[in-house]
Amino acid sequence: MQQRKVLAALLAGVATSAACVIPPGTLSGTISAPFRIQVQNASRPAVHNLYMNLFVAGGGDRHLFIGPVGVPTFDLTLVDGVINHVPAGVRAVIGGEFSDIDHTTKLFMTGRGDPRAIFQPTYACNPDTDALQIELAFVAYQDHPPPGGWICVRPAFENSHEFRYYPPGNTLVDVNRECIKVTLVALIQGATTLSTVTTASSTSSSPPSSTSSTTSSAPANTNTVLPFTDNTALGWRFIGCAPEERRVTPPDAPVRTLPSALLAGDDLTNAKCMAFCGAAGYTYAGPEWRRECWCANSYLPTRQPATTLASLANCNYKCAGNAAEYCGGDAWLSLYQKCPAGGPCVNAVFT
Repeated sequence: MQQRKVLAALLAGVATSAACVIPPGTLSGTISAPFRIQVQNASRPAVHNLYMNLFVAGGGDRHLFIGPVGVPTFDLTLVDGVINHVPAGVRAVIGGEFSDIDHTTKLFMTGRGDPRAIFQPTYACNPDTDALQIELAFVAYQDHPPPGGWICVRPAFENSHEFRYYPPGNTLVDVNRECIKVTLVALIQGATTLSTVTTASSTSSSPPSSTSSTTSSAPANTNTVLPFTDNTALGWRFIGCAPEERRVTPPDAPVRTLPSALLAGDDLTNAKCMAFCGAAGYTYAGPEWRRECWCANSYLPTRQPATTLASLANCNYKCAGNAAEYCGGDAWLSLYQKCPAGGPCVNAVFT
């Protein structure tokens, strides 16, 4: 709870900035609020913005993958720089399966006493949205000097990638199974003000603040412009930022908010999304995750979007096909409703 209060104070301080501002202070090496890990490497689309999954192995170990292998995990924590999964009694370690080709070593989770992988939370800016986020910067392979190196992912099986440790000063590359350097980002569950921002205790005694002195009631990173695109000219009204199933507490049903049809592509715009859903006869359209468009004629009452200004910050991802437009967020839909023919077409009001 205290960490979420710190998050709220942090976001209040940076909300007035038009660009990402790195707050002062050093973050604690412990994050007790549950989080999920996203990997980022904007230059490598095959792995960029995918999530770490845990795969149960022999002896209770958990192997780490991105892609279709393993189980999505939302309840990781960080204790003194070590990633833990308390329900399984395991922590992130480095050891085993050393490769003579590229000198990488497996990163996995176990309850045994293998050398830990040590991380330091740091503030950074999301490469896609410029939103503030917290990265888990790799610091050291415990008891294996020198410090440094990085975490990488290399192709495994069933279109997945496994996590590896790449030592400092190493220049070797496996041309058949390149280990791609990635950044680990902790996405704290339940941090609703900004979907990509997480928190940890700062050594600063007061909440970080923006360098801007201008105040505004608009959500972060919007520069006083609400983060949705006005499509009333196309006959669609904006209702709000609607959650997908994993954002609903308590869980309601294991289904998409708009499950009837999907259009996805790196050229997605609001107009393409509305045209697709409208042509298919649907009355609701929801751009999501920059490049996805979902459609349906109804949605569960528990997925009804809020009408607060703060709620809109969850849908601040720019569209893949037009950076001037907004296309949802991480498991959040920019929800639009088709206006009745000849009737009023007015966006919802947010306060």
